[in-house]
Amino acid sequence: MELFTVNRILVRIRRLKWLWWSLVLLAVLGYLGYKAYLFIDSEFCVADELPFYDVGPRPNDDTLRIAVIGDSWAEYHMNLECDTLFEQYGRKMTAQPIKCMTRGKGGAKSKDVYYYMFRSHTQEYSWMHDICTQPLLEEHPDYCVIMAGINDAWKKRPVSYYTGNYRLIIRLLLANKIRPVVMEIPDFEMGNWLDTHRKRQRFLYRIYSYFTGVVEDDITPFRDGLRKMLKDTGLGDSVLFIPADHWIPQNHQYSEKIYLRDHVHLNYQGYHILDSCIVSDIINDYNKKINLPISK
Repeated sequence: MELFTVNRILVRIRRLKWLWWSLVLLAVLGYLGYKAYLFIDSEFCVADELPFYDVGPRPNDDTLRIAVIGDSWAEYHMNLECDTLFEQYGRKMTAQPIKCMTRGKGGAKSKDVYYYMFRSHTQEYSWMHDICTQPLLEEHPDYCVIMAGINDAWKKRPVSYYTGNYRLIIRLLLANKIRPVVMEIPDFEMGNWLDTHRKRQRFLYRIYSYFTGVVEDDITPFRDGLRKMLKDTGLGDSVLFIPADHWIPQNHQYSEKIYLRDHVHLNYQGYHILDSCIVSDIINDYNKKINLPISK
């Protein structure tokens, strides 16, 4: 009798052991599933639209203010002190005072650029101040140049991710009566740029490419998607659109005359060309709004 009881207890323990391990396995799978959900939501889904904030009244002066926000293209613009270059071109075209302000972060995707618009210097560590673009918007610029999309393309984010986040950026600017300057994704040599990264990163991006359908060295879907979004939402009538072929000189694609050796970022001469185009388009657009003669 005692032996029978012991055997029953041992059988129950073995059964409970399997139950225990089943619960542990379910917990682990649940945790991994939750982490996978967070990763997909963070890296591949459009940002949640945050409540608009008011940047306050426009300063009571005649200064034409332009903000530049975005990824490494904006960061290089800041580091090469091209705000001064921007203002110099402006002074050649108009007697009106011009102020250019830039903040950018290398590697930033369109979703990051949107969230940076809600980050203030008072809320961040000093080493993160360069990513905080809310203070720029609180200066109430008349125009805001958006440099975003390169990282969406080469990191294989879906086109809908790019256009969805871009739409949110535009909506926040328009809510504060800031005219968005929409820059089409410029030409860059994606293949060579990927080769500069670790094999693990290249392998991951190829996996992402399989699921998102983003093909290497093809930014046409992103350009077409942006144009379609602007048309479908009606936002195209409220932005100043700058096509890539509007400022890149003929036969200068990836040329070292305007690009750095990575064939992705502009050099100082490249910013001369880009800024002169943007300044010209902004001033002509501004003059139309206030019915002034258009400079040639």
